[in-house]
Amino acid sequence: MSTAYALIVLGWLARFLPRSWIYAIAEAAASLALPLLERRRLRIRNNLQRIHPEHSPAQLNRDVGEVIAETARYYVDLAILPSISAQRVLDQHLHVSGFDHLLEAHRSGRGVVLTTAHISNPEVAVKALAALDISAVALVERLDDPGHLQAVNAARAAVGVDFLTATQTGIASALRTLRDGGVVCILWDRDRQGGGACVPFFGRQARFPVGAVDLAIRAEADVLPLYAVRRPGRDRLQFDVTFLPPLELLLKGNQALDTRTNTANLARLFEPIIEEHAHLWRVAESPWAPCRDTPWDDLHPRDQVAQAHS
Repeated sequence: MSTAYALIVLGWLARFLPRSWIYAIAEAAASLALPLLERRRLRIRNNLQRIHPEHSPAQLNRDVGEVIAETARYYVDLAILPSISAQRVLDQHLHVSGFDHLLEAHRSGRGVVLTTAHISNPEVAVKALAALDISAVALVERLDDPGHLQAVNAARAAVGVDFLTATQTGIASALRTLRDGGVVCILWDRDRQGGGACVPFFGRQARFPVGAVDLAIRAEADVLPLYAVRRPGRDRLQFDVTFLPPLELLLKGNQALDTRTNTANLARLFEPIIEEHAHLWRVAESPWAPCRDTPWDDLHPRDQVAQAHS
């Protein structure tokens, strides 16, 4: 079933069935589809095993099933959220902490790069921006299937924020938004386009995109990390959203080193968050494979900078 068709069907069902039923149907479909997703299941399992080597095979298998179920819930979110006003989402579905970090960074006028990982549904925080009338765009990765990207972006756009593909044109637009004091939302933890940097992650080298840090450095903007976690319970459309303090950017005048160092710091910041919520981390590709899955024996890039100037 194509993504566009699935979103149409889910949106249609949502007109007649209780929301809890839609999520239950999606979760059941994800469970039934597990035998058809063997390669994806194994990749997710390998990621989880790297994060939690202490987990038993049974626990890893349960967590894999939860990751795939969470992916199904994410697509239900995409179908349902456009029909709910941004203010209602903020008031009734988001439980926000650290909001002051966002408001203070935005009031500074420097521009804000909001960055997060593929935990649960990070896009629900974008609804909060729309409710607060904060000017924002979201920069998303290019996909091999343009139909999939078009369908997903059409659903995303209904939240009141423009979603731009990370092309030269999209990046230029994002830079203009930041320089005008606006907000750019970008995910940092999946490097599908290549060209990222290998940095320490759970004791080994892993490759992540550098776009969030690169945009912030070029626009002299703040980097504000956040994450959203779906709450357990009957109502699947409840999220804990946490805005963290701005990332302290280390800038020494060497653009390549500065970008890599601060990307490494971002990965280090998110390590315990991903470790705690690994069963909701919707990344099926290995970030370690592009770096030949080798141990990180060198100093952390931040420590290399400190040593070079000592």
